[in-house]
Parts: sequence; structure tokens; C-alpha cells
Amino acid sequence: MSTTTGKAVTAPSTLYVEYSQPPLAFRPMECTTEARFLESLFLLTDDARDNFTRQLLRALPHLEPVKSVVRFMNLKLDLYNIGISPVTPFSQSARRSVPPWKQLLGKHFRVVTRFTAIGRTSIRMHHRFLTVPRSQIRRDFNNREEDAKYNQLQDGDELERQFASAEGGLVYILWQEDDKGHRFFRPHPSPFQDRELLQRPPVVKLLRQQAPELRPQGSSLPENAFRFSLELRKSDEDELGHVTNSRYTSLVYDVLAYGANAGYYANGSGSFTNSVPLPRYAQQAAIDVPGTTLSENVAIPVGSRFYKIFNVLEMYVGFENEVKVKPGVYVWSWVEKEKIAGQLDVIRFEICTKGENGQERVLSLCRAVIREYRRSPTAQKAVL
Repeated sequence: MSTTTGKAVTAPSTLYVEYSQPPLAFRPMECTTEARFLESLFLLTDDARDNFTRQLLRALPHLEPVKSVVRFMNLKLDLYNIGISPVTPFSQSARRSVPPWKQLLGKHFRVVTRFTAIGRTSIRMHHRFLTVPRSQIRRDFNNREEDAKYNQLQDGDELERQFASAEGGLVYILWQEDDKGHRFFRPHPSPFQDRELLQRPPVVKLLRQQAPELRPQGSSLPENAFRFSLELRKSDEDELGHVTNSRYTSLVYDVLAYGANAGYYANGSGSFTNSVPLPRYAQQAAIDVPGTTLSENVAIPVGSRFYKIFNVLEMYVGFENEVKVKPGVYVWSWVEKEKIAGQLDVIRFEICTKGENGQERVLSLCRAVIREYRRSPTAQKAVL
């Protein structure tokens, strides 16, 4: 600490263009179900992003902090080897029948963050989630002087493994108010313009790199689309009355789980192909009746083997427009008829509402890449 003109000034801290969070341990609630695990990873990504930018601002005190909003997040689970079984043990000490997210219960991990693109008003980041060997949970992974101290694993340690990765985009904003007192924001120049902060090449390899594209205005929904009404709660909203970012994950997962178990997605590719065409939900007048899902018209019998058990390998959430916590929010979803790798399918979600003119308005575009598997009744192990 140095003092000038009677005012305390904190010396700049070390700047890390690739920053590792201090190791943390997974909480029990974060590893109970796949949905909880996905939601926790979205929250942990938010935390890693904020910590990364804060350490940059500490190291660059001449920069002024600027408010920002998340525009998208694409999260990939690296728990599975697509060419092997969906339950290949992630941890050496775990049983094959234990889902990989449960194998991470109580284990320490860290998140490594870097910039991969810098625009005038926006930035893009990559995040990697890595396990931490038991003997290194107190290590400062940003301190290169500690590398020699930890260059050997100890007894009981497991190798560091990447179990998730993510890409996210931020837009910097300036809040303003109109003459009626309504708040709105405009894009604002990013405080981070120095290209020396970029780390290339990108380290995250996603299954679907491109964001979902908005359907052309006036175009019809595909024949296999179905509608799901969202029952939003006060606990879902932030201080501005919008659905909080992390809640999107569980809402999308609700639609995914419902559509999978009801059979709406059983006309995809590979093992999901259904020989019986599903009804054209988009043309059903009954969809405008609140609470109606038309589940009685699904062409897949109850108890069928289609889409009963699946893994999410990747989830994209777009925050194009704020979703307000109010009645009348619904989701259109369908399986996109394209095979991307083996037995993987792409599921699309459009979160919508009706505007003042009665026209449908798409608020958010989301996507999930999933793989179905079934359980052997004898071995009780998941197989492809």
C-alpha cells in the first residue's frame, strides 16, 4: 500500500489473461440429478465470469467497471465418451451404475476462464471445468512458482480431468430512463479493448458451435412441434421482474423431460425414429386453450421404449429478450431432423409470448443436444 496526498492507493494486483478459480467442492444438492447439475454449472459459470473480470479490473485500475448482460451461454458436458457407454466411470472409485454427475459429489474442481473475442461493446469467453487432485486442493493454480511443488501426484490422487466446458457472450450496457420512468439500456463500449487480453486458439470444442437461428417471420412451425405452457413463479424472477438467467436451464429441462417421456421427440434420427407420424400440433386450434398439451394425441404409446432415458451433452440458452414472470409464456419445442454424430439429436426450444397486437413473439432461443440410452433389465447398467 502506498500513500499519495493523504489518500490510500492499493497497488495493482497481478493480471491473468487466463484465470483459474480457487478449488471448490461440489455441494450434495448440485449432484443429485442431471437437471440440478446443469443448473449449478450455469451458476458456476456466472461466478467464474464475474471473478475473471473483477481480477482484470483490479490489475487494470485505470479501467472503469461497466454493467453488462449475458447474451448467450452454451454449456457442454464432457462427462461422456460418445464412442463408449454413457456411464463409463468418470471417477476411478465409482461404480458403473452411478451417473457421472453423482460421481463428482464432494470432489474438488476449478474453473479456468479466458477471453476469446473482444468487440466494441461485447466480449466472448471460454470456461473449462477441471477436477482437482486431492493433494492439490490448496494450490494456487495461477502461481507458476508452485508448478514444481505439485508436479507429482500423491497416493489416492486421480488425474485432472475436464468434465464440462462453456462459451458465453456479454454485452456491455448503460441503463437509461425514458420520460415515463421506464428503464431501458443501450449498448456501451466494453472496458476491455486491449487485444493482449485475448487467448488464442479457443480451447472449447462444442458439438454445435453456431447459435440457433430465428425462424423467418411468418414461417410455419415444423409438423413435429409441440407446445408447453410455462407456469412461472415469483421465485423465478430477479429484481427487475424478469426470469433470472440460471432458471432458464431448469425451465428448458422441464420441457425436455416432458417431451421425452410423452414421446413428442420420438421422430428424430437414429434410434429415435418413429415409424408412426406424430400429429401436426402447430395446426391444432386447441393449443390456444390454456393448460392444453394435447398429450392424448401423441402417437407413441405410454410405456414405449422411446426417449425414456437420455443424457444431455450440450445445452444452449439464448437471452435475446427478457422473459417477464407473468402468465401466457409458453415454449414451442421439436427435434430437429438432422443427425450430427451417431445417436445424438438436436432439440430446439422457442420461449414465446403474445404481444399487444396478439402476434407471437419469440423471447429466447434454446437448444439441447441429447443421447438416448436404455437399461438392461438383467445387468442394470446403461447401454447404448
